Amino acid sequence: MSNAVRTEKTNNLKIFENVVCKIVEIAALDVDGVCGFVTSGTDFTDLFIRAVRQPDIGVRVSDGSAEISLGIKVSGKCRVKSVAEKVQKRVKDDVQSMTGIAVTKVNVYIYGIVFDAESSENDQ
Repeated sequence: MSNAVRTEKTNNLKIFENVVCKIVEIAALDVDGVCGFVTSGTDFTDLFIRAVRQPDIGVRVSDGSAEISLGIKVSGKCRVKSVAEKVQKRVKDDVQSMTGIAVTKVNVYIYGIVFDAESSENDQ
C-alpha cells in the first residue's frame, strides 16, 4: 500500500494515487478541446481480451506535495497552447480543492490532434 498519500501529518487520512488520477482524468476531460488521453502501453493480456485501457497519468508525491503528468489529445479546432494551460489550471485547482494536497507542477504533454474526419472514422 505504498501508493497512499497522507494529506496531513496530524490525522490518519490517506488518499490513494489512483483516486488522484481519477480526479485528474475528470478535470482534464472537462476542459473544452480535450479529446482523450494517451493510454498505457500494451499489456500481454490485451492481446487476448479486450480490456479497458486506463489513461497514462502520473502522480508523484513527496513531502506532502504532488507533481502530475498527463498526455492528452486535443481537437483540431482549438488553440493547443490555450487548452494545455486550461488543463494545467483545472487539474491543479481540482486536486488541491478535493484532496488538500498541494500541487507544485502539472506537466501536460500533447500527443495528438484529432480532426473531425478522424473521429467520424473511429466511430464506425
